[in-house]
Amino acid sequence: MSRGYQAPTADLRFVLKTVLGAESIARQARFRDLDAAILDGVIDEGARFCEQTLAPLNETADREGARLVEGRVRMPPGFREAYRRFCADGWLGLDLPREYGGQALPRVVQAAFAEMVNGACIAFAMLPVTQRAAARLLLAHGDAALIARYAGSLVSGEAGATIVITEAQAGSDVGRIQSLARPDSRGGYRLTGNKIFISNGDQDLTDQIVHMVLARTPDAPPGTRGLSLFLVPKLLEREGHIATNDVRVLRLEHKMGLNGSPTCALAFEGARGFLLGELGRGLGCMFTMVNTMRLEVAVQGVALASAAHARAACYALERLQGGVPQATPCPIGTHADVRRMLLIMRARTEALRALTLEAALQLDLAESTEGEVSAVAARRAEWLLPICKACATDCAGEVGNLAIQLHGGHGYVRDSGIEQTVRDARIGTIYEGTNGIQALDLVERKLIGDGGRRLQEFAAGIRSEIAAAGGDARLARFAHQLEAALQVLQSASDRLLERASAAPRDIDAAATPYLRLAGLVAGGWMSLRMAQAAPTDSAFDRAKRVSADFYGRYLLPEARLHAEQIEVGAGILDELPLAELTAGTEHS
Repeated sequence: MSRGYQAPTADLRFVLKTVLGAESIARQARFRDLDAAILDGVIDEGARFCEQTLAPLNETADREGARLVEGRVRMPPGFREAYRRFCADGWLGLDLPREYGGQALPRVVQAAFAEMVNGACIAFAMLPVTQRAAARLLLAHGDAALIARYAGSLVSGEAGATIVITEAQAGSDVGRIQSLARPDSRGGYRLTGNKIFISNGDQDLTDQIVHMVLARTPDAPPGTRGLSLFLVPKLLEREGHIATNDVRVLRLEHKMGLNGSPTCALAFEGARGFLLGELGRGLGCMFTMVNTMRLEVAVQGVALASAAHARAACYALERLQGGVPQATPCPIGTHADVRRMLLIMRARTEALRALTLEAALQLDLAESTEGEVSAVAARRAEWLLPICKACATDCAGEVGNLAIQLHGGHGYVRDSGIEQTVRDARIGTIYEGTNGIQALDLVERKLIGDGGRRLQEFAAGIRSEIAAAGGDARLARFAHQLEAALQVLQSASDRLLERASAAPRDIDAAATPYLRLAGLVAGGWMSLRMAQAAPTDSAFDRAKRVSADFYGRYLLPEARLHAEQIEVGAGILDELPLAELTAGTEHS
């Protein structure tokens, strides 16, 4: 049974080149160096690095994990050598500015590479994403001195980075953060407070670590308006000498997955920091980093789903069970229920890969164009990001569980390695904004917040694809099914817009099924685009059309279920008092 990681190079190339036409982004001056050869090189060389260097680390990292030794984190075996090569080959700065050592390629190209990194070893991938996100944040909000001091080292990989938000009493409710930043006599700040759930809060791959910390100044107002953002380096330069800042690792969290990535509790004990942006604008500044990381979490979901599907497909071909007793057993992939699981895995994963890369491409267009073109792309990206983050991470859990089911008892034991996918994937629905928060963001800000404008632009794009597919007899049925599902989404959206002011509690109750409905339709849109881009009788193209047909006939009917859940409202959720809802089941 094959356990090695195989990067989905054919699918990535197909989506980037044929479906999205990503090479056309080179028309923008910012990406003028991109061409087919560079895109192919990123895919081919990236796949080789991930398959040969990163994938062999995955099982060991899960088994041995990161360790805390005398106050310092020790990364799993092999990580240091792989990290050095990763940085030396320039992978870290793929989409970062050239003037700081990056390669200035589009995000969509970086996202394709990131899928392979995360699919090969997600624990390793956790550090580079925070470095990239921190570099973007610093360049957007740092002053010239901070940029000069830290930007180049983040892009080169000489410095690690963290995003430091959560406190024990303040998880998603960031307005309750209590960490304090007091001005010092040298123009900086001294930070005190304890933070938890800090990925790579310490590690031994880089000497320097740049912490991006949310805290409040002593006279700041309560809530999120009182939060500011500070850069807190692990190492400080003092009169020509290097000194350790006052940041201490309290413990490593013991997690169900991502064991190779250290998740730290940190104590800031008068640590010296530097203001990023303006006082009281910290949360807005932080979202420069968070949005980059949310796209990456969507990529993580796709990557884990893709890897699990590939492993399951190999097992379905190799595992012999069933058939006529007198004959040689047949591959389990011949059984109808196994084929059902394989098609669900394929259809959902492929649709969400294309959707996530579409979101990355729209971010590229928003940043590299001007005027209405830029504005439309920004709105499209804003609409897609919460959908991609939530649906891709949900998909990773669903596909991972289906892969375990397909493996049977062998999937439940660690020897097969497939159960690691589910453990590693589980955090994706929680961090960088829980999927429930993504749903509220989609409904309250992206739908209601602009009166449905983003939705209408999104729907118009789908309708144009449906119209284009109308002349292809092989796609007519799927186009009709997608049009029906889009109408369900439109009707549900209209109802929420009508009830927004009168029944806000119903809006909250409808948010998650609404996001799932929007994600289902968005996946159908990408499935149609893939089917349109696969017109030949080759095995590859025929598989894309069959996946789209399955998506339309088996998955799109879920639209009606989600619509009914949206209509339920909050009444049934609030019918029981909290004490009764949370009471035990024993009878008095």
